[in-house]
Amino acid sequence: MSFKTTVQIAKHKHELSNQKRFVKISDREYRSDLPEAAWKNLLQNNNLQTWKGMILAKGVPEITLYPMLMYELQPKTIIEIGAFNGGSAIWFADIAKALEIESCVYSIDIDLSLLDDKAKDHPRVRFIEGDSNCIESILPPELLSTLPHPWFITEDAHVNSAGILEYFHNNGLQSGDYIIIEDTNPLMWKRGIKDEKVIGTYEEDYPDQETLGERLMKELEGWLKNHEDEYLIDSYYLDMYGYNVSKNWNSVIKKV
Repeated sequence: MSFKTTVQIAKHKHELSNQKRFVKISDREYRSDLPEAAWKNLLQNNNLQTWKGMILAKGVPEITLYPMLMYELQPKTIIEIGAFNGGSAIWFADIAKALEIESCVYSIDIDLSLLDDKAKDHPRVRFIEGDSNCIESILPPELLSTLPHPWFITEDAHVNSAGILEYFHNNGLQSGDYIIIEDTNPLMWKRGIKDEKVIGTYEEDYPDQETLGERLMKELEGWLKNHEDEYLIDSYYLDMYGYNVSKNWNSVIKKV
């Protein structure tokens, strides 16, 4: 295929309107085309990956795919649960600005003392301290009702995932909004346990690390199976590099 033909075919535009990209959770397999061993090289220097000198703990595929999703969605509100040192919140805000999207980022964490100084005063990011087990006290319905749509939500704290899904479902998620449950890939967690050279496996923070991916996916599947006519998996952003070649297996979700 020539460059000219590639542009004329414009597959990158036409595939976005392919309704087959949206599937029910019951139609997805819990597997990946990327083998377990490959995660060693993807993870062993994970905490050396930075944005403006701050740790950017996103998967390599997601760093490419999230901006594409953001450009398609044009989110006016970005909610991140799990701020860590603030690097990804600043990255989301900067990507939105680069894409000329008028949006505000709300980033939540139980411990904001870890924030990098460069993250604290960003004009388009609001950091909120609180426990995601009590999501209703961090993002009360009164606040959510004021936040413009579309929403782009990432749950990256790995705590109360099903409860967070249910809360947003009952408090504002609208047709077209996206919510992503991050790190449902079990191989990334198991690889970290098996290889002592892997940096940033967070055993102290997640004592159930060996089964964390399965636990997150089990919670997600259980919730989605009760809402199969309302929430669909976007396979376009999960399978671009192969089936579930992502840290987020089966967990890029669109409200229909």
